[in-house]
Amino acid sequence: MLSRLNIKSVTPIIAAKTVLILGLSACTSSGTVDALDSVANSKKSEVEETVDLRAYCPKTTIHAGTETLRVYPKGVKKDSKDALKKLRYQATIQEVVRECNYFSQTLAMRVGIAGRVINGPTGETGDVELPVRVVVTRGNDVLYTQLHKISASITPGRSVATFRFVDEAVNIDKPNKQNILIRVGFDEGPYNTP
Repeated sequence: MLSRLNIKSVTPIIAAKTVLILGLSACTSSGTVDALDSVANSKKSEVEETVDLRAYCPKTTIHAGTETLRVYPKGVKKDSKDALKKLRYQATIQEVVRECNYFSQTLAMRVGIAGRVINGPTGETGDVELPVRVVVTRGNDVLYTQLHKISASITPGRSVATFRFVDEAVNIDKPNKQNILIRVGFDEGPYNTP
C-alpha cells in the first residue's frame, strides 16, 4: 500500500523536477557554450591573423617584357635590319623563387633567379654580364630596388649556359596587408634616369 502510494504521488513530482532541471541545465549550458564559443572564436581569429601574416610570402613575377635580353656587338643597334644575324647572346629568365622570414618588424626575403644563355648565329662563346633588377612594390610605392650584374659563361664547344643568382638582401618593413609584389627582369638602362 505504501509503495503504491509513493509511486503514484512521487512520479509527477519527479517528472516535474526532472523537466525543470533539464530545462535549467539546457539554458545554462547553452549560455556557457555561447560565451565560450565567442571567446574561442575571437582567440581563433587572432591566431589565424598572426599565422596568416607569418605565412604570407609575397608573390613573385617576371616583369612583362623584361624576361629576355639580347646582347649585340658594340656599335650594332638592336632595331637595325641585320641585328639578329649579328646577335652574340640571348639570355632568358626562366624561374623566380623566394623565401621569406619574419624578424620582429622586418620581412626578410631571399629572391632566387634562374635562366639560360644561348649564343647567337655566330656561335660565339665566352663571358656575358647580365643586368638583372629585383624590385619590391606595394601598389605604386617602391619598397626595394637593386640592380645586379650576373655573370654567365658559354664554354667553347657549347651553345648554352645556365645562370643562377640569389639576392639575399631584400628587407622591408613587416607588411600589414597581403599587397606586396616582387618583380624581376633584365634592366638594360639607362640607369641615370629618375
